[in-house]
Amino acid sequence: MGTRKLIMFGGTAVLLVGILLAPSLQAKGELVRGHELYKTNCASCHGEDGKGVKGVKAATLNNEGFLKIASDDYILKSMRAGRFNQNMTAFDHTKIPDEKAQLIIKNIRSFRPDIQPQDLKNERIVGDPVKGEAYYKQVCAACHGPNGEGGIGSSITDPGFLNAATDEFILKSVTTGRPGTSMPAYPDTQELRNTISFLRSKQIPLDVAQENAEKKKAEEKAAK
Repeated sequence: MGTRKLIMFGGTAVLLVGILLAPSLQAKGELVRGHELYKTNCASCHGEDGKGVKGVKAATLNNEGFLKIASDDYILKSMRAGRFNQNMTAFDHTKIPDEKAQLIIKNIRSFRPDIQPQDLKNERIVGDPVKGEAYYKQVCAACHGPNGEGGIGSSITDPGFLNAATDEFILKSVTTGRPGTSMPAYPDTQELRNTISFLRSKQIPLDVAQENAEKKKAEEKAAK
């Protein structure tokens, strides 16, 4: 084989290798960028490894139970809505554009790449909210607070949470539990469905929640 043919063959081989490796290199680059974005915007509360920060009330993102049921859409909505009762900033499109938000979500998924979220239905669960309130006080209030404001567990009446979570997400959260935490898995019963209806009755629009938060902040400032 002549020198010219060898050069052409070598150039073609390099090109083919580059084409084959490009997707892998792109994916690796996205993970690096996603990790940096996560570290900048999320790690101070959720921990760099997603396992939380001692003394900070925030969701444990690197948890089998969470990753099994949290869709990318739920995580994105949570980022956009924030958490009013837990001082989590609402990251709108000006703070974190969609492209960067997706990279952060990929970083969260990389904590447990063996886990893919379940395909949950977006259907309203039917129940009796009055009976649900009674069951909530009996079973849930000790960890999540008398009014769902949070305690050992997270706030589950927070407007940010209720506007991001579907009824099915809440149901599966309870029936799956959070392995490695104090939250066990509970069976799917009508009492549980009543409780979800009770929680849903506490939902308010995000703009109203924001107005209430600003009003409260102004009142606290005036009282000083």
